[in-house]
Amino acid sequence: MLVQVGWMSRTRGGGEASVAARSYQGGADDPLPVICQVKAALCAARLSPPLHGFPHMFSNPEVPLESLPGTDDLDWHPLHPRFVRRLLLGAVVRVLVIGTVGFLAHLLTTGGDSTALGLLADRILPVAIAGLGLFAALTIVWPVIAVPRRGYVVRDNDILYRTGVLWRSVVAVPFNRVQHTKVDSGLLDRRFGLANLSVFPAGTEGHKIRGLGADTAERLRVYISERIEAEAAGPGDEPDSPPTDAAATPIHDPSAEDV
Repeated sequence: MLVQVGWMSRTRGGGEASVAARSYQGGADDPLPVICQVKAALCAARLSPPLHGFPHMFSNPEVPLESLPGTDDLDWHPLHPRFVRRLLLGAVVRVLVIGTVGFLAHLLTTGGDSTALGLLADRILPVAIAGLGLFAALTIVWPVIAVPRRGYVVRDNDILYRTGVLWRSVVAVPFNRVQHTKVDSGLLDRRFGLANLSVFPAGTEGHKIRGLGADTAERLRVYISERIEAEAAGPGDEPDSPPTDAAATPIHDPSAEDV
């Protein structure tokens, strides 16, 4: 009976590994049981040096931290300039709605016969006005600070989006993980010619890039959709439809120049 045993040997430095094999020849009338023959083959394999000429099956070299790619050197594309004005208009509308509701509530509490309720409303009124003023200042000033610090980058295999002022975050969405995309726009977005792009990777929540030009958002959606089809078709297959001009230049936003 012929028993073959294979194993992997690794160098003392911890890097490369190779595969080797040894065999133990046992006759048909060998009195040793099969388990003894296997043990004998294992001993022969363990004591013999590994065979040469086998291809390396595993390699795990160390990667220096200095060679890792960073995001600071990327050409980040800003959001549409009109996105700041869209957020400012939304902030003004919210402040007006909250102020109107508070004013009506004050009139209702002071117009009745309850003197205690009217006195309480008069005491709360200065605090409410100060809080409303602080809220208005923050909601109006914050878009001017936050929007210039947002941006996106489209690369061959993924799209990156960064946000945050005090706490910065960078989200990378690989195209081979994206299941579908969506472009949406609200009433104020359409008023300023803006749209939002949402990408939905498999197994996670969607990521939304707000403040894009309507044309840019649609071109990015087409580009990512074609990349998804190309990834699904495989490296050797071509997509059913040829790439469009929108997919060839997914980043440039000509409408951003017309502010």
